[in-house]
Amino acid sequence: MAKARLTGGQAKKIRHFTGRSIAWLILNCCLVISTWAQEPNAQQTAVELFESSLYQFVIDAQYLPDALIQFSQQSGRAIVFPDNVTRNVIAPPFIGEGTLSSVLDILLRPSELSWELVDDHIIAVLEVRCVENMSSQPNCSSSEEVLSKHPVYDPQMEQTHVYGSRVTGSRIRHTRYEQASPVDIISAADIELSGAQSVGELLKFVPAVSGNSISTAISNGGNGTATVTLRGLPSSNTLVLINGRRVANDGLAGESVDLNSIPPAAVERIEILKGGASAIYGSDAIAGVVNIIMKQHFHGLLAETYYGEASRGDLQTRTHTLQYGAAIPNGSFFLNISDYGQDEILSSDRRVSRSADNRLQGGADLRSSATATARVTLPDDSAVILDGGQYRAATEEDLFDFRGFTSAVVPLERTSVYSNIAYDFNERISGLFEFQYLETEAEASMAPTPVFTAFEGIPLTISQTNPFNPFGVDIADARRRLVELPPRLQKNNSEVTRFSAIVEGLFEQWNWDISYNWSRSEASETSSNLVNADNLQLGLGPAQSCGELSNIDCVPVNLLGPPGSITPTQLDFIRTSGEVSGHFKSSMISLNVSKESLNFNGRNIALALGAEYRNESTSKKPSNSIASINTLGGSNFEPTRGDRQIAELYAETLVPAWESADGSYTLDLEAALRFSNYSDFGSTTNPRLGLKFAANSSYLVRLNYSRGFRAPSLNELFRGASESQAFLDDPCTLIENVGVLPGCLQQADPTRNQFLTVIGGNDELEPEDSKSYGIGLLWTPSKFPGITASVDFFHLNQDNVVDSSAQFIVNQNALTGGLSEHIQRDSMGNLQLVEATNLNVGKRKISASDFSLTYHHKKRSWGQLSFATSGTYIHKYKAKLDAAAPELDFVGTFQDEASEGLGGIPQWKGQLGVKWNNRRWRSSYEMHFISSLEEVIPGTTERRDIDSWIVHDVQLSYKFNVLKGLRWTIGVDNLLDEEAPLATSAFNDSIDARTHDLKGRFLYTKLSQRF
Repeated sequence: MAKARLTGGQAKKIRHFTGRSIAWLILNCCLVISTWAQEPNAQQTAVELFESSLYQFVIDAQYLPDALIQFSQQSGRAIVFPDNVTRNVIAPPFIGEGTLSSVLDILLRPSELSWELVDDHIIAVLEVRCVENMSSQPNCSSSEEVLSKHPVYDPQMEQTHVYGSRVTGSRIRHTRYEQASPVDIISAADIELSGAQSVGELLKFVPAVSGNSISTAISNGGNGTATVTLRGLPSSNTLVLINGRRVANDGLAGESVDLNSIPPAAVERIEILKGGASAIYGSDAIAGVVNIIMKQHFHGLLAETYYGEASRGDLQTRTHTLQYGAAIPNGSFFLNISDYGQDEILSSDRRVSRSADNRLQGGADLRSSATATARVTLPDDSAVILDGGQYRAATEEDLFDFRGFTSAVVPLERTSVYSNIAYDFNERISGLFEFQYLETEAEASMAPTPVFTAFEGIPLTISQTNPFNPFGVDIADARRRLVELPPRLQKNNSEVTRFSAIVEGLFEQWNWDISYNWSRSEASETSSNLVNADNLQLGLGPAQSCGELSNIDCVPVNLLGPPGSITPTQLDFIRTSGEVSGHFKSSMISLNVSKESLNFNGRNIALALGAEYRNESTSKKPSNSIASINTLGGSNFEPTRGDRQIAELYAETLVPAWESADGSYTLDLEAALRFSNYSDFGSTTNPRLGLKFAANSSYLVRLNYSRGFRAPSLNELFRGASESQAFLDDPCTLIENVGVLPGCLQQADPTRNQFLTVIGGNDELEPEDSKSYGIGLLWTPSKFPGITASVDFFHLNQDNVVDSSAQFIVNQNALTGGLSEHIQRDSMGNLQLVEATNLNVGKRKISASDFSLTYHHKKRSWGQLSFATSGTYIHKYKAKLDAAAPELDFVGTFQDEASEGLGGIPQWKGQLGVKWNNRRWRSSYEMHFISSLEEVIPGTTERRDIDSWIVHDVQLSYKFNVLKGLRWTIGVDNLLDEEAPLATSAFNDSIDARTHDLKGRFLYTKLSQRF
């Protein structure tokens, strides 16, 4: 995927997105007349500029309106044109260097259109009429002459639209704008060339993305959703917008938007702002913003089908898409219907993931001590295991390999409908109305439920009178994998509904818009083949309280036998399922006004003002049937419920601070301020400043500073107490720590790696504070046409970080003996319980540099060749989990999210892309690189390296001359079948699935037919 430069400003149709109207155009008609009549020298100068100055263009849109949009973006000129005669014209591509006039001539060549210069920043595209037997014009034959060129104020132009800009990271609309914060753009063409069938998959390899993002590659601990984590910060620190507007988070009290709720086929482009933007957008934008722009400018009918499959015969993936767009009276209509299906990958079907025992590869043995046959700790502390009908002493090899039962990539089904209608109410007011509905189903498979009687949420003791207890004493510590039950199945269902209405226009040269946005995400999670802990407690208890004579509803349970000893009757007594459901709802009304050229003390400044009010609410609760029982194999939790109201005011300005006499050097100042009032924790005001210095049209230096905040999420505030068996590392299991570390008085059981953990919300949390700054250089050398290069440095200080790290509590308790109120150990030193509620205890310091270089070779007879490379280098990622804890640098390290770590923070992450086009042919090559990581081998103090990873993706397509075009595409991801590197401390599948990819070589094909 290529990194693009915003040289002009993002152009949008008035009837689709912007607020300019015919009134503005009429005012410019006066400018045209006065310019032609009174200032011939100025007009001549502007014409000479259009005829002589060279610009770099990458215009690859298929239809003329979209091509003119790209021309406006890359030239920095506003452009007006008659929509009714351009919407169905196919424009030729232009990639290379050219003057403004020559490129416009090329784009307009297939149409009966010409152009006129209004002033040096505004172009009018005009319809040309010809008559016979007179002199020729460019759009007329030799026997014709121009009868007339429709002037910009002609009544025909009632359907003309003026293009302005609104760029992610700014509320100001411009006709010429490069902002002080870097923005990456992934275009529709880039999305198609990537072959990605989900937005989460598309963003996974973006260099600025690292850490604990979620995807369907996360089975145990995932829920079928996908998130994005810029700069390695949690997903709650990255704000995801759709068309610049907020949408609801994941329905199960989610911390961020589920990217799987966005159909990629309906996406026009994705804009990624890699810097703090709380002053522009409010909370959640500390790490940056991902703004997903949906398609609007689409004409005709498209039918598309996609099929892909891993070279090992799994992960079958299917996508079927139908798109339709058309002009309607005074507006346009667009509809996208998509159906997506993805089959699973089993952990056992890949070499690196098939076993939890990685000792032969230099790793650790993470198999479970809950074995298929009973493993028992006797009162004399000796451990025995049933073998061949007899008990013998248990060894370190008597463990259960659960990987034979687990899915690594979650099977998923997704159906979505997205539609928008744009309508011009009159010459001054337009509207855009959007609707989206999506259903998602996912199902993950996990190993049969384990039972650890000594370490569950409720006491489980096998009574000496239990008819299946051969020891004659109470057994407190018995471990058993209930293989008589099928594997646990976790089914996730979600429904997302979104509606947006935007009305905008122009009043006295002020752009204004009023919008209402409503979205709701509903989700449910059903887990089957769990164990009813209350019934199991009865079944293990004294015979007099659970026997056929005393209680016909109770069945004694044989937990101490071999596989198969638990009978169907016993299974029916203890088997249960669990269901949790929830929702997240967001509604917002906003008012924005802006003016691009406001005279203030002799300077033309840009100004934007606005007000927003939104309401957010969430809930998460177990079903009534299981709310009163305890379960094993799933999570026990209390309901979560919360809501908040937010009122905000903002102001933003762009001031041209200085310009040299010849205009070759300019200095611009950007400033923004946002006031926010939250109903649950009060008010805050946050500023943002930026400077841009441009020199000789080749260099742009940009600096920015911002203060930010992140309001704790509703889940962090109001989450009820929740139990889980967390994947933790207990330092007291190491013999070398016993008697040395203050908190390790005796050695704990080294065979355990999952521990009962209780986490919960805290309504006393304060917002996270941040300060960030950046400096960058953008270079477009005139001596080397076709090259654009940039380097940007980013630094962030974040305080008051919300955290609930059980691993940190365990470590600190072992190292210092402190935090004992959060730790419970039994008489043998085994960890029984960790309590971790959300607290404002953390700090972060992050520094990173982003690099990019693009080159578009001049078009030759053999085609057009383009190169793009980008990368991110993390200088430091220092974090303190507590004020008393040491500051640690996590750059180049991996700590699994299942252990409440930060995930993988690679020091280098980059990609290289090469694209070639020649008439009907189109091809691409992409290379993705992730540097090595360091991890601690579980159960030891040793460190090892996780290898660096390079994958190569290729794609080739050909367009057949069938109707309006039949395109056949074939592609291969991970061409060399590079295996994901082993991460021995990873609980899921022995790889860092959030950074690397388990699928291996993946082949796909796609057919697209335009009508």
